[in-house]
Amino acid sequence: MNNELKVSFYLKRGGSTEKTEVNPDAIYPIVGKIIIGNSIAQFSSKLKIEERLWSVKSGRATGKSRVAVELNREINKINLSIHTHYRRILERTGTVTAQEVKNAFQGIATAQKTLLTLFDEMMQDCHLPQICYHQKTSQTLSESQV
Repeated sequence: MNNELKVSFYLKRGGSTEKTEVNPDAIYPIVGKIIIGNSIAQFSSKLKIEERLWSVKSGRATGKSRVAVELNREINKINLSIHTHYRRILERTGTVTAQEVKNAFQGIATAQKTLLTLFDEMMQDCHLPQICYHQKTSQTLSESQV
């Protein structure tokens, strides 16, 4: 499976747009797309921009205005965070999907082990005739108390 990560940003032009009386240009939300191999996940960046300031080709705001510079800075932060989560998941599990990276970026926990699950695994590791470290410690304590 191809594990190459691609992150792109685009304007969501469908649906509702915001227009003000001072500036008749439509303001659109910026949507991010994560592509890893054949898996795709989209997310809201919680950012908005006027259409005239957006470059479709680069997926960034154009110009050197304060709005464009700040918006590009935020997009770069999002991009860096996604790449960091991607590397961590890939190192930990060896495989990664776009949905896993999206969930990690958004802070959605996936597949965390509960305390009871970890305890069951520990108990399975302590088969007889093996002696568990905990059992050794208990025996040592009881012998020292005698």
